[in-house]
Amino acid sequence: MYNRRALRRNIKALVLILVFFLTASILRAIFQYRKDETDLATDDLIIVIGQSQVLPTEWKRQKDPYFGLTMVGDDNSPGQNGELIVHREEDMETVKKRKYENVYDTVACEKIPLDRAVRDLRHKDCDNVQYDSDLPKASVIIIFYNEAPCALLRTVTSVLLRSPREYVEEIIMVDDHSNIESNQEKLRNFIRDFFPPQVKLVRNKSRLGPIKTKIVGSGFALGEVVVFLDSHCEAGPGWLEPLLHRIKKDYRNVVMPSIDIINENGFKFYGATSVQSQGVFNWGLRHIWQGIPEFDKKSIKTCADPVRSPTMPGGLFAISRKWWEHLGKYDPGMQMWGAENIEISFKIWMCGGRLEIMPCSHTGHVFRDGIPYKSNVTNHIAINQKRLAEVWMDKYKDIVYMRHPDLIDLDAGDVRHQKRLRESLECHDFDWFMKNVVPEKLIPTLHIKASGGLIAGDSFEPRGCIDTFSMESGPARVYASCHFLETQNFQLTGKDEIRVRIDFCLEANMADKRINIALCDGSTNQKWFHAGRDKQITTYKDLELCISISSESATDERFLVLTTCSSEDINQRWSFRNYQSQ
Repeated sequence: MYNRRALRRNIKALVLILVFFLTASILRAIFQYRKDETDLATDDLIIVIGQSQVLPTEWKRQKDPYFGLTMVGDDNSPGQNGELIVHREEDMETVKKRKYENVYDTVACEKIPLDRAVRDLRHKDCDNVQYDSDLPKASVIIIFYNEAPCALLRTVTSVLLRSPREYVEEIIMVDDHSNIESNQEKLRNFIRDFFPPQVKLVRNKSRLGPIKTKIVGSGFALGEVVVFLDSHCEAGPGWLEPLLHRIKKDYRNVVMPSIDIINENGFKFYGATSVQSQGVFNWGLRHIWQGIPEFDKKSIKTCADPVRSPTMPGGLFAISRKWWEHLGKYDPGMQMWGAENIEISFKIWMCGGRLEIMPCSHTGHVFRDGIPYKSNVTNHIAINQKRLAEVWMDKYKDIVYMRHPDLIDLDAGDVRHQKRLRESLECHDFDWFMKNVVPEKLIPTLHIKASGGLIAGDSFEPRGCIDTFSMESGPARVYASCHFLETQNFQLTGKDEIRVRIDFCLEANMADKRINIALCDGSTNQKWFHAGRDKQITTYKDLELCISISSESATDERFLVLTTCSSEDINQRWSFRNYQSQ
């Protein structure tokens, strides 16, 4: 009898051991990181999984025990329905000091409940859209570094509250090795105690930057669709279904929500009900917004229709995992952040995909004036810009180098693998992109008549230089000191434009006779005659009018105006530093 009992105990123990090892193997298979060119091993990662069986809809009205944040609000809660937080005068000093922590109003962020309601900004046309009932499941990836817990946890909570549970495979939070030690254990405890098992926390053992951290997060994704969100967002009502529906139609569709604004001061949530702009790039390889061109408007029948977008800002988008991996994800040779959004945009279009904004999907995003952390890689943006130009832009890279001559001799690493990837994907060339995706974009001429800066007055007695003062629009001015850096590096092109920073031109305002800085558009107002050193500059619009320095402003900063040409007026003499023929 004793031997039988002992045998049963041993069999039970053996079964438990087998179950343990089988479970461990399954979990390891589930979370096995698919290694790619970042060569990040699973040993470098820590995983925490939510254990709560209570969803945010069932949370109790309390402050959480770890960060002291209000978890559940009511109609009278601060910031409810996206309303602005207005601080008391006596609190403003603290508000200003704490803004440095995250470059947004951290005090307001902490007052707002994690489950706050936001306005439904969907256009009424969205009521007529029917979505399939068998949409693909999504892995929502939220990367962060030293993010304020109030913003980070509200981002996750909003996704849980406003996403049909059957369409969310998981929410993967990827911590890029945050160094605020006091938050580490608290965050893990909060996830464990209050978030469901769908929520997983991954922590890098070293800091990699947003680009590589997104690659890490996508390596854990099990969903058919990967959705990237920044860590200071709030998903709007019905935000997920339009994204998944469009990708189901064609797995090569890459889609963005309509991005609403969460004000960095006071956290007001607001936005437009319809999409009025699309993303494009400038020749400095930055994303900018522009109005929707007429040829795109023709294909938009209702305010619920997708809006074509040549580029994306980068933080918020959805892509099928199959297409993401087919494209090679981001270029893993890029460092930290910068230009990866333009790179993936070019790659999507040139390799057979499509990039769109979905007007019926709304997500709020905190737009802040700066970045509260530093890069640990020198020249990371320049490195990324050069890699992008060398791999994807063909002959058009020369325009980028004209804008950023410092990139020419920069060592941006080996790009041969990325060029082989482009070749293997049989992607279009960049000329195709320019003609088919951004046919309205002006291509600046590479023929430069004069360059190096525009000097006022007689070249033997210069009176200053025209300077943009880093503005992209507004009145052109002469600054008493000439430094000939980027904001003063004006060029006279073969098209008789006076350009600065490639994308911006001197423009004549014939109504008030002022000279402004404006985005180059090829118009006659941006065309000028200039005969050479110490000569006048006249406008195409009226050959009797010359650029002159106004006499109505201070001596160290004077505006430019159009006045009747006079060969005796020293204020109408101009010289570029360098002339092509000299």
